Amino acid sequence: MHGQVVFSWTKALGIERIVVIDTGTANDEFKRMSLKLSKPADVKLSLFTVEQAIERIPKIKALKENTMLIFGNVGETYKFFQTFGAVPEINYGGILDRPGATRYSNAIYLTDEEVEQSRQLASMGISLFMQQVPTSKKEILNHKL
Repeated sequence: MHGQVVFSWTKALGIERIVVIDTGTANDEFKRMSLKLSKPADVKLSLFTVEQAIERIPKIKALKENTMLIFGNVGETYKFFQTFGAVPEINYGGILDRPGATRYSNAIYLTDEEVEQSRQLASMGISLFMQQVPTSKKEILNHKL
């Protein structure tokens, strides 16, 4: 969660609460502290492992605030939405290059497993797109998979 990116998205979308779903971050004290410091002061933050988030789905669905869910990786995004159900769209904001990954945009690199998980999300009727910040061009990912 890059501070400038979070500020731009929360402002553009009127976000009142951020729910971070990332097991690695939830289990790392330094990363948790960094997230708390990088969020806008007027925005609430919740941080869960994917298992904790799945247990809290009824509470997440009942939130009254304008809420943005942020995931640390495609696998946990896929696992969460298998239980949560479909949403209108998911933004792939940035996924770093690594061995075995294929480039889909300037900031999106997916492994074969992530491509398959993304296809499954798309098959649920979810529009997958790539857009790092609100002012950048929105690219649809579904038809590139």
